[in-house]
Amino acid sequence: MNLKKYFLPKGWTEKKISEDTYLLTIPQEELEAWKIKRWKKDNVEKLIRENGFHMKSEGRSGTIYFVQENQVCEIYFEVSGVKEFDILISFEGLTEWELPERKTIGKTEKEEILEKLKIWLKEKKIKSDL
Repeated sequence: MNLKKYFLPKGWTEKKISEDTYLLTIPQEELEAWKIKRWKKDNVEKLIRENGFHMKSEGRSGTIYFVQENQVCEIYFEVSGVKEFDILISFEGLTEWELPERKTIGKTEKEEILEKLKIWLKEKKIKSDL
């Protein structure tokens, strides 16, 4: 297979940033379509009715949805490759409520979500890197 000859999907761009490194850009519309598809698969419209955390996995990664007063935010995680942790959580990526409308999560609010998440993980006996 000749890796030098390949085609990007329509709208995707690639920028060479070093001899062997490229920056791939995917159109925002496509990213949003993927997100909506994932929400449908994860039944987010039902989850939004129940406050708390809801974990949805797909393969070696997934999303922890946090619902508070009909607002939903997403916390990405991956299955850990070490015995010390069950999952690795990308909490620093949490910046906004996704539904019902996008809204920035404030620093204090984010800290509160983190504390609630730690309690929930402990109750579920899930070892994380938090």
